[in-house]
Amino acid sequence: MNIGIQTWGSEGDILPFLALAEGLQNAGHVVTVAYTSVDNKSYSCYETKGGFTTYKVFENFDIDMDEAMAEIVETNDPLKQFVLVMERYFDPAVQDMYKASTKLCAENDIVIGHMMTHTLLTAAEKFNRPRVVLALSPLAIRTNYIPLFGPNLGFFFNQLTWRLGDYVGRKKLFSLANKIRTNEALPPIKSLQDELYVSKNLTLIASSPSFSLRRDDWDDSIQISGELDFRSSNQQTCLPDDLKTFLASGSAPVYMTFGSISPYQAEKTAQLMLDAVKEVGCRAIIQADWNNIHTDSEPEGIFKCQRLPHAEIFPLCAAIVHHGGAGTTHSALRAGCPSIVVEHAFDQTFWGNELERVGAAGKVLHRNSLTASGLAGAIRRTLNAPQMRQHAMIVSKKMQTENGVQNAVNLIEEKFSSYRKK
Repeated sequence: MNIGIQTWGSEGDILPFLALAEGLQNAGHVVTVAYTSVDNKSYSCYETKGGFTTYKVFENFDIDMDEAMAEIVETNDPLKQFVLVMERYFDPAVQDMYKASTKLCAENDIVIGHMMTHTLLTAAEKFNRPRVVLALSPLAIRTNYIPLFGPNLGFFFNQLTWRLGDYVGRKKLFSLANKIRTNEALPPIKSLQDELYVSKNLTLIASSPSFSLRRDDWDDSIQISGELDFRSSNQQTCLPDDLKTFLASGSAPVYMTFGSISPYQAEKTAQLMLDAVKEVGCRAIIQADWNNIHTDSEPEGIFKCQRLPHAEIFPLCAAIVHHGGAGTTHSALRAGCPSIVVEHAFDQTFWGNELERVGAAGKVLHRNSLTASGLAGAIRRTLNAPQMRQHAMIVSKKMQTENGVQNAVNLIEEKFSSYRKK
């Protein structure tokens, strides 16, 4: 098959689609990926590695990431966070994204899209192309068993949160979508959750079935495929020699990273981490943009890094302090490592709660109220709770048998077998 893929967002929203593209290309399909990077990164290097075609859609978001991230993190309302992201990092690119969507639908047998790419939904309807939705979190798919936001108060109130989210989304975020649809003589989107976020053809949830629950009110078109990550040997990266020396010189360290959220109050965050480590008295690896950070004091037993391959370093650590991003959550569990989650925004509280549910983390911490002493206490409790590591190891062993990319490829090929070239 000729398969077009479209995604949008930060690295965590783009890499899973590139991993799926590689899997589909290896299975004999011809794959083209159009991506819109909110932090203006280029992913062209994956084209050579994976054998598929990529092109960047929309060249430059000119909004300062640090400033925008501060506004998003400091807003505790998840719906407002959603609105801020879409207004700043989706709407400016929407016309270019729709051009890419029409090109993908015109040139391919089927298309696969990030759940937020309403441009692909419209183009797929215009060209009568089957569309697959790829969601990066189970929270993206409506269910009466959990709320979209807030505490779980039962089916009735859970339904209300999803309805409110749908209403706000359509009114605040997707007026541009319906303008495009009007121009194409297509009816307006009436429900994001029924029309955009899922597909009647196939909706894949890129999460591990070893710890993500399948909801009883989902139909068979919704499948938990497994995490979409790169498994080929050429993705492996050797740890630097100075890190190997550090690891061999003492006890297993705590790894600390806030991933794509790291630019938010970077200097203050780095000092907070250092102070927490000093209070606990443990060794730590702290990931940050150290070239642009000045700190007052640094305790002994600290290794500073810009970026390290999580698959190689996490298994060597005692615990992982992170922001609760989907990718880091999966990496920590696959490594059999307990987590301390400090949520900043979006679905990070959901992932933190999931880690607590399976026994691999304690209560979620919140960035807006985080203190060095609070973080130190959470680290200390985790290091003194061997059952957390045991629970993480149970999930890890199950995850070792999974291949989310291959499972997703199989589900796509099974659904669209009639499109295969004979």
